[in-house]
Amino acid sequence: MSVCVNIVLMTKLDKAKVELQTAINNQAVLERTIQDQNEQIKKALEQAKKTAQQIQSLNTQYTQSQAQVTKLRNKFANFNLEGMAMTEPEVLEGKVNRASARVVENLTTITNPEQFDEKVTDNTATTN
Repeated sequence: MSVCVNIVLMTKLDKAKVELQTAINNQAVLERTIQDQNEQIKKALEQAKKTAQQIQSLNTQYTQSQAQVTKLRNKFANFNLEGMAMTEPEVLEGKVNRASARVVENLTTITNPEQFDEKVTDNTATTN
């Protein structure tokens, strides 16, 4: 009978060892998963900060643009172009020509396809 009891105890002990090893393995997997998720959360928070900064920058640019639009609207609201065209057409023509020239100059500057080209230097030696 003691042999049977020993076998039963050994079987229970082996089963407990297997369960303990399974629990240890599961804990290791859980810890790795938690670590990975924490790293993902940190990256997401960093990206959210960058996004918030970009949004703030865009909002600032938008506010500045709106201020320029308002300034231009107010400036044009002060002009009576129809009346000026009737009474002083030469003055109006000069103003329109100067403004058109500025617009063309600005468009040429901002749409210049060569503005981002790097200057190429030729460092090759020539032989005669």
